[in-house]
Amino acid sequence: MLNFTELLTASEEDLVRLFYKINTDSADDFIIRINKVAAQLGLNHSQLVCALGFNKHIRELSDIYSTLGFRSYKLLSYRTNELFRTDTYNQLPIDNILDIYSERLEDQQILESLKEMLHPRLEHIETDIEKNGDPAHIISYRMEVHSIYNAGIVDQSFAETRIGKDIGKFRLMANEVLTIVGAGLLPPSNLFFLDTLIPEEKKELIDHDHITPAMIANRLQNRHISEAERDMLEGHL
Repeated sequence: MLNFTELLTASEEDLVRLFYKINTDSADDFIIRINKVAAQLGLNHSQLVCALGFNKHIRELSDIYSTLGFRSYKLLSYRTNELFRTDTYNQLPIDNILDIYSERLEDQQILESLKEMLHPRLEHIETDIEKNGDPAHIISYRMEVHSIYNAGIVDQSFAETRIGKDIGKFRLMANEVLTIVGAGLLPPSNLFFLDTLIPEEKKELIDHDHITPAMIANRLQNRHISEAERDMLEGHL
């Protein structure tokens, strides 16, 4: 038995040694084969596929991923990406997700793959939270958003895209605006004057001393701001 992190970070030699002992039936469907191997290792389906798929040593180890029914590394990557994009902390708990992010700097190809999946992954999680409101998922979501920015995975363009979306309540839930400022991706003054931020997000910027009274007075001169924002700003003068 081993844990997710051990498989994710295993060396080429350790992977070969580990899978040498694995028993599979080539007649099984690849899903069944993955499930059987996962059970032998004490992992679930998603953990096995993602730990291998994000392991930087797996590309050339065709004997290992073929054991799971994948004829190529590309097919393993497709399955890895599908599972990573669509899981909402059910099969891949937040500890696994944070481990993946901490490993990504070791391999540029994995890093680029992660960047491409972040928007759809977060959108999927936000849809799930909107539907179910699971408090544990909200905490995990907040931790994941912080990790994405603080680990240096994303850049200014990613932050601008997130800020431009109508997802203020989710950004607020994750303290995303403050995290963006803390990561040095966008200046608080620029964020404060955007119409896409909800009043509560701007209040956070004010409460954390990122906004001056002069900026508040300037914003109040805009006749098109909402009543909710105006009331909040006037309360801080």
